Amino acid sequence: MKSIILFFLIFVHRLPIGRIFRRKKMSSRILIVKIDAIGDSIIWLNSAKEYKKHFPNHTLVLCYKKDWEDIALKLRYFDEFIAFDQKRFFKSIAYRFSLLKQLNTYHYEIVINPTFSRNFFLQDWIINNIHADTKIGSIGEYCNTNNTIAKLTHNFEKYNPKLKAIADRWYTRLITTSAEPKMELIRNAEFIREYLNPQFQATIPKFPFPIEKNDKVPFEKYIIFVMGSSTERKSWETENFASVAAKLIDNYNIVVCGNKNESVLYEKLIAYNFGDKHILNLCGKTNLTELISIINDADFIITNDTAASHICVATQTSSICILGGGHFGRFHPYEIEKLTDNEKLFLPKIVYHKMNCFGCGWICKYPLENGKWKCIKNIDSKIVIDKIHEIIEYKNYK
Repeated sequence: MKSIILFFLIFVHRLPIGRIFRRKKMSSRILIVKIDAIGDSIIWLNSAKEYKKHFPNHTLVLCYKKDWEDIALKLRYFDEFIAFDQKRFFKSIAYRFSLLKQLNTYHYEIVINPTFSRNFFLQDWIINNIHADTKIGSIGEYCNTNNTIAKLTHNFEKYNPKLKAIADRWYTRLITTSAEPKMELIRNAEFIREYLNPQFQATIPKFPFPIEKNDKVPFEKYIIFVMGSSTERKSWETENFASVAAKLIDNYNIVVCGNKNESVLYEKLIAYNFGDKHILNLCGKTNLTELISIINDADFIITNDTAASHICVATQTSSICILGGGHFGRFHPYEIEKLTDNEKLFLPKIVYHKMNCFGCGWICKYPLENGKWKCIKNIDSKIVIDKIHEIIEYKNYK
């Protein structure tokens, strides 16, 4: 039954539904489709500015994932914006048609998909249904397509090459990249070098807008815990955060950030006899702009592998990132081609438990341990505390 469903999905996604929308105005618009997660998109900020430099006389339209709207709408590199809601995209056929109708208001001169890890069912499907003279993408790879079809089959070796071969034909040009694994910042730089600017180098991502103060945190001196993540399986145990808190609570106020559902982690934390006097719960109580401001003013932050760790880079806030092996080297540790000595000091300090299966793409061969992936479960809190001491010593020395 699952195979039948998969074949049906592939068949439907191959249909050029976009042809339904025939009323299209010819234009000099260029559409950039960047519908990745928040962290990926923050990394991309370094490359985003290059499009306006190269196409100063074009109207640049950004199709962005709604999760990072607070950032996207402030980017001065683009002239028009179209939001993409991934949850609705997968649940509502009506939303898909509405999105395509909005995207196809104009016939674009160029449409660009700069994402390295393309997805047959997301970016590639959209590209196939856009009216444009030229369609540019990365030769890339299909690990994100793995995640989509994993609910129906784990036979990736059979389906991925076939799906990618189909989708590759939907592009006018595919930008070549190096074969060896690269950090995402370097992948983005490769795309720009090959397509727009051969001299371009990856620099540290920065927010191209002022970060406003907010009054959410009543403390002058505080650190941040981000105890949740995109999945519980790669979230460090609350008891480990509690061990760290016990070492810090006499000298620091602690602010717990995350989404609304992660308030339960705050409750678990204060149950370790801390009370709530010096620990503030902001889970589900901040938007993205406010979170950026709170991170910007923090002494340092301890986080799982989340968007918060990339916000730290963009705000140059000291941080420690608890990192598993699924995408090790892809998003962390940071690799930057053009970096000042001062900027080096603010790159996240990475804590991990090395295993020979790193790079599995979160297709884990080991059973979960207390609901966690093995590489996450085995990270020792003592290593995190050592990294904290490094940060504190540097700040005291400075």
